[in-house]
Amino acid sequence: MRYEVLTREGVIGWSELEHGDPPSGLAYGRFHPSDLYRSSSHAGPDADLHARPAKTDKLFRATDGVFIEDHSSDHGPEGIEVSVAGLDADTYELFFPEHLEVYERQFRLK
Repeated sequence: MRYEVLTREGVIGWSELEHGDPPSGLAYGRFHPSDLYRSSSHAGPDADLHARPAKTDKLFRATDGVFIEDHSSDHGPEGIEVSVAGLDADTYELFFPEHLEVYERQFRLK
């Protein structure tokens, strides 16, 4: 599933948020920038970013924020990552059940 990353200007890119840490409410993944993305103003802790499932108007309530880390100058386009932090348990379960499965599986294997 795709998730859009937004600012006041519009959608600056997307991610599949393919990785996560369920206990901390964190989902993260490679960021695919749109033409609106500018590393100088969108990467870092003060960017005022939001995220939502693609093709919806409902924003995630990420209590700890949405952040982009841009290391593309060193690692190319694969070097940009977005994190959505502080998702509540119900939201996490609804949108990221695969992350929960991976997390719970590690305890069943022991």
